[in-house]
Amino acid sequence: MPLQTSLAPVLATAKPGLHTIVEDAAMSRKINKVSMHRIIDASITVDATPEEVWAVLTDFQSWETWNDFIPAVEGNLKEGERLRIRVVTPGLKPMTFTPEVYVVHPLQAIVWGGSFLKVMYLGDHTFLLEPLPDGKTRFRQIERFMGPMVLFMGGMINKTETGYHQMNRALKERVEKKKGG
Repeated sequence: MPLQTSLAPVLATAKPGLHTIVEDAAMSRKINKVSMHRIIDASITVDATPEEVWAVLTDFQSWETWNDFIPAVEGNLKEGERLRIRVVTPGLKPMTFTPEVYVVHPLQAIVWGGSFLKVMYLGDHTFLLEPLPDGKTRFRQIERFMGPMVLFMGGMINKTETGYHQMNRALKERVEKKKGG
């Protein structure tokens, strides 16, 4: 899948890592499912502008009312800060993570992530808002899982992908409902 032209402005001004994340997602179909590198790329089209989607996405206090997958996010959405997030992956026990915020491009992208023992596991989660014609937005979540632990995370990664699609549908519903009044 080629990079979307609507991402060009985001990638042109992004820190070096964001371009790599999007390229990795574009190549994810070529990556062997049994490897130390897995990618989830889940997207949905929202009938709203990037501004309307961004307003809901960054209102972390409201996530518990609409987002069953990540119902809690605490902290400042600022590069270099740490967040505290609660993830309720379908079929797994709830988990709490403290990722670092790597990138915040208002109305365009958020990237957070972290690691376990630096080399055993590295991961990052990207939220992308791509403006589409007729005032719509493509909302994408891209997660990169890297390191030896990934070899043992197949079931969890598949369940996480289900959670991303669940969150995407919930975000779409929330944004479109707010837009409709």
